[in-house]
Amino acid sequence: MFDIIVRNALDIVGQTERLIEAMRRMLQSEEFDEVEVYELDYEIERLGDIVFNVDEAVRSLVRSVEYSLKGAHVHAICRTVH
Repeated sequence: MFDIIVRNALDIVGQTERLIEAMRRMLQSEEFDEVEVYELDYEIERLGDIVFNVDEAVRSLVRSVEYSLKGAHVHAICRTVH
């Protein structure tokens, strides 16, 4: 279950990054007026910040679970030895 959540979150991050790149290419096509370009660029930056934060949160969650599992494993070994 945990691995499915992580994979789906990372898929969302990847898809959003591709969307950001597509939006940047659209901006370069010069089909927008100056105000639309500014607004779209601002939203791209905000979306990029959100994606970065989600990516970091998912990776932090993975590290936390891995450390917890390692700690539980070590604790189980210590209890078995004693």
